[in-house]
Amino acid sequence: MLKTLDSALALLTRFTLQEPSWGVRELAKATGVHYAVVHRVLASFAENGFLRQDSAGRYSLSLRLFELGQVAHRTFAPSDVVQPALDALAQTSGETVFLSLLDGTDAVCTDMAQSQQQLRFSIELGQRFALVAGAHAKAILAFQPDAFRATIYQHTQTAGDAKLEEQLAKVRADGWCHTREEAAATVAGLAVPLWSRDRRSVIGSLGIAGPVQRLDGEAIPRLIEALKKTRETIEPVVGLTG
Repeated sequence: MLKTLDSALALLTRFTLQEPSWGVRELAKATGVHYAVVHRVLASFAENGFLRQDSAGRYSLSLRLFELGQVAHRTFAPSDVVQPALDALAQTSGETVFLSLLDGTDAVCTDMAQSQQQLRFSIELGQRFALVAGAHAKAILAFQPDAFRATIYQHTQTAGDAKLEEQLAKVRADGWCHTREEAAATVAGLAVPLWSRDRRSVIGSLGIAGPVQRLDGEAIPRLIEALKKTRETIEPVVGLTG
């Protein structure tokens, strides 16, 4: 029973921002699961309101999952506190601001406030990213246990990367991270880690991203202070006790 449930949930996780819809044969081929099993699982999810099927027979996530996602979102990042704080930081910094939370061996953008400038960094809510590139990622990875970092390196084929470990050591020492053109060309990032409510572990990061020319030099100390001030507001209500 539990093995069947695990398999069904594994199929559900294949619905992502990059691949939001699947046909049965297509998903069976991509996962190596027998067509009949995929058909039965997707039909069951649709029957219970978690997926919907279009006229071409393709499946995509339903509003029922959106509803559950809103419940999870309110649990981890209460909008009445987090969103006004992010909006104020975006206004102060002039750049895109986003909150990311650790999820397994990746992180997910859960909240954001867009820059109002014409040239700006763009990230999507729900976007999942690896932890080895970008200030928002490294501000999380730097504070994870050695065994966790070793697992990340194995998955990303960066095992034994002394340069990366040196960078992460600096992040731990400074308490913040600054990167240039790591996650995207012409984009720089600044981020601070977010700690769990019991202060035992880093569960996410608060980041600012924008054009390299605007996130450099004299702007960095000012923006780091703004990030830290905003963190003071949102950290007490974000996430669960780690």
